[in-house]
Amino acid sequence: MRRRLAIVVLVIWLAALTLASCQDTGTRPPPARALDSPSLLGSVNGSENYIHVFTDHGIYAYHCAYHTTEHHREPGVVLVQDGAADSAYVQIFQGAFHPETVTVRLNGQVRWRNFDDGVHHDIVSD
Repeated sequence: MRRRLAIVVLVIWLAALTLASCQDTGTRPPPARALDSPSLLGSVNGSENYIHVFTDHGIYAYHCAYHTTEHHREPGVVLVQDGAADSAYVQIFQGAFHPETVTVRLNGQVRWRNFDDGVHHDIVSD
């Protein structure tokens, strides 16, 4: 039941993301800043990493602030739910998060690594 609810919420979130440019969000409270990485520089011989431990259940939508504009968005999602893996790994490559969605358990960690040579990326909460 909980997994179905998470999937439904994710589908609704993705639909809302598509319409986000048409909505006025000025009256909503600002989102929680669960994710706020430093700038990660990619290089062939030592790409930078960011690791975050998730201490609350939920759906954590994020993006790269460097590569989000009015016409383009570099998105990702972390689902935190019971019965999921202890950790997940996300590669940043060719201007995208791979995989775009990962699932971890409560107190699980996600590691992002930037492989875009000479290009900065970051992980910022929506």
